[in-house]
Amino acid sequence: MTTSAEGSNPTTTELGKMLSSSTLIAREIEVQMVALQLDVAEGRQTLDSRHLTQAVIGFYEQRQYRPIWDQAGRLEQLIGALESVEADGLTPEDYQVEQLRHALPLLGDNSPEAIPLRVADELRATNAYLRALYHLYNGKVDPAGLDPQWNFELQDMAPVADGARVADSIETGQIAQLFEQTRPQHPIYRSFKAGLQQYRQLALLGGWPSLPVGATLKPCAVDPQVAILRQRLRVTGEYIDPVLPDAGVNQSPAQICLIANAKAASLAASSRAASSVADELSPTMRSSGQSSSADSVFTEEAVFSSQSSAQSSSVAPVNPDEVFDEYLVEAVKKFQREQYLEVDGAIGPATRAALNVSVQSRIDQIRVNLDRARWLLHNIPPEMLLVDVAGFKITYFKASQPIWRSRVQVGMAYRTSPIFKSEVNYITLNPTWTVPPTILRKDVLPKVRKDINYLREHNIRVLDSSGKQLDPATIDWYKPGNITLRQDAGEDAALGKAVIRFPNAYAVYLHDTPHQKLFNKSQRAFSSGCIRVERALELVELLLAETPSWDSAAINKALATGKTRNVTLAKRVPILLAYWTVDAVSETQIAFKPDIYARDAKVLAALNKRS
Repeated sequence: MTTSAEGSNPTTTELGKMLSSSTLIAREIEVQMVALQLDVAEGRQTLDSRHLTQAVIGFYEQRQYRPIWDQAGRLEQLIGALESVEADGLTPEDYQVEQLRHALPLLGDNSPEAIPLRVADELRATNAYLRALYHLYNGKVDPAGLDPQWNFELQDMAPVADGARVADSIETGQIAQLFEQTRPQHPIYRSFKAGLQQYRQLALLGGWPSLPVGATLKPCAVDPQVAILRQRLRVTGEYIDPVLPDAGVNQSPAQICLIANAKAASLAASSRAASSVADELSPTMRSSGQSSSADSVFTEEAVFSSQSSAQSSSVAPVNPDEVFDEYLVEAVKKFQREQYLEVDGAIGPATRAALNVSVQSRIDQIRVNLDRARWLLHNIPPEMLLVDVAGFKITYFKASQPIWRSRVQVGMAYRTSPIFKSEVNYITLNPTWTVPPTILRKDVLPKVRKDINYLREHNIRVLDSSGKQLDPATIDWYKPGNITLRQDAGEDAALGKAVIRFPNAYAVYLHDTPHQKLFNKSQRAFSSGCIRVERALELVELLLAETPSWDSAAINKALATGKTRNVTLAKRVPILLAYWTVDAVSETQIAFKPDIYARDAKVLAALNKRS
């Protein structure tokens, strides 16, 4: 047998004569897997790439390093499946789709010279397949790298990337089916995907027009901007052209506005005219001793004159599209409700800004929330409390169905409510409130220094490190030392009548509140991090439903005593605090929320970063 130039090893050509191309590829794959294991062992990979590398190594170990993409049709199916992830807000090129297309002509080339290229294509395809499965299962972006408070564990990839299951899906032509099974099987995810498709279609059609900067547009205004507003809301479906009555039968909405405007102008003109005439004639009338009844004559004439003028001006041609009529007002209110804006039907600065968010920005917002959905929506427990922080609401699910909903107040932008999961384990009735250090330093101490009576007025006691009560007058409030401020239970107590508690590192809980009027605000970021719950006692009763001896009557009796009492739940209830800036209105409709904590941009940047 001929040897290589060194006289010891056979050449690639000679090996090709002895071994099949598949065997050569398997040997090269084994060499590559050993090198990858060394990389992992020596810490030369990030955590994310380490997960993927281990999955690739395990896959080929199970196959004794035999190639899998060397059969006709398999690579084409993979490319099709990878292209489908665009509908999930992911980018197909993150999975080297173009390079995989270039690999197709090499599949039938069994020459020894093609083996290194085929091995590279083989590993590229497997990497792409497993990476896409991982991103569909856990999201592309690592949330722990963006939020130090994140405590959700990413799902174990084993059920998805099990080597035998992955190989079987390839060999049986079920690649697309495995992709579909890997996506979150949840209505919220389906809703977000449908929304992404809808807004991408809107983008292809040119999106929507922007409103120029201008003064507030109010109902019945006549302005060229109103026509732009009408078209803007027509594009996204809030405004639907009404079926108007036949001309001459009833007044159209635009005519109603024009008549109302004319009447308002007439009354204003009448008032001004009467005032002017009275001012001019008053000295003469007073000097001649004329009766004040003359005032009414002149006023009536002025009114008649101004009304005639208004009526004649009202018949001037007006484009109905430029009239802010009642149908458009209702469309604006619908938009404002869905955007968590003040629902007044007018186009002020906040509503104008929301209307002018571009279609591409909305597409990006949906993509960000699809990735957030992949972080959280696997293995959702059938019974749980879900706090939608950006949506200012809480929902209690039983048997995967919502049985109770309420509005909440969440942390301010500079004292954000953390995003995490836990389990509700007990409830405090008639709670006292120990002032947290941050609130003590930033809020309470400045008020006490200004007026020491603040403590008495709010039923706050001062305690030393051993819990002994101190006289506030004996303390230097500029250097108070190691003290604790504790508010007694009561009608105006900061925590209201009940606190719903769950273990966490942030001293955060759900609680009742005396600040009930704030629930009427559209955006409710008012707290110092905890979650204030409207109708909190209803939730307390639901949570204690399976705890013996704690029905509604028992709860009310305990509250009536005014004494603080802890009640342990017979069964813990999972709680999830989540942050989404898109609402799933239905499985085919979405709405957008304000990004109150300005978190979307970081997720988007990580999502767009090429893998």
